[in-house]
Amino acid sequence: MPCPDRGPDVAALPGRGEDPAVFDALADRLALDGYLLTVVPDGGNRVSALVECRVPGAPFVLLGSDTGALTALAMVGSPAVRPDGLVLLSLPLLHLPVAGLPVEEPSPRALPDLPILLLHGAADEVSPLPLVRMTTRTAPRAELDVVLGGHDVLTGPGRRCVAARTVLFLESLLDA
Repeated sequence: MPCPDRGPDVAALPGRGEDPAVFDALADRLALDGYLLTVVPDGGNRVSALVECRVPGAPFVLLGSDTGALTALAMVGSPAVRPDGLVLLSLPLLHLPVAGLPVEEPSPRALPDLPILLLHGAADEVSPLPLVRMTTRTAPRAELDVVLGGHDVLTGPGRRCVAARTVLFLESLLDA
């Protein structure tokens, strides 16, 4: 049962070439509604860092951007992580380089049976929207929202929609 004075904690996993500061505006917006977003940078032992982000009794959400979304999907099966939900930003389904960096994680064959919010740019050329739509068909609890812009939804023209939709998703986890 969630703590009554605390919303879900969110651990953010950056993608290729993303500076952790790209999450600052989202973290500030989530904080207005009582949500804590902690960025877990690449390197080191990410699972240990994620376990440290958890607060007993509060829902826990993994939010990944680009290859961070693939990492979040891969971590769902870890008994140490056990997220209550996922927010996947610009899930890369084609192995196209971003910031000169290739995709190293495999694309998912199916999405897990968890509440999942996918936020995707309408003009994303790294991972075309039709591929993402096909992936969501395998997960009955997945919701796909399309925002303005391309692959970088955290800084593109749809960034405010990303923040607002993420808040609504977190609220739905509390209501469940």
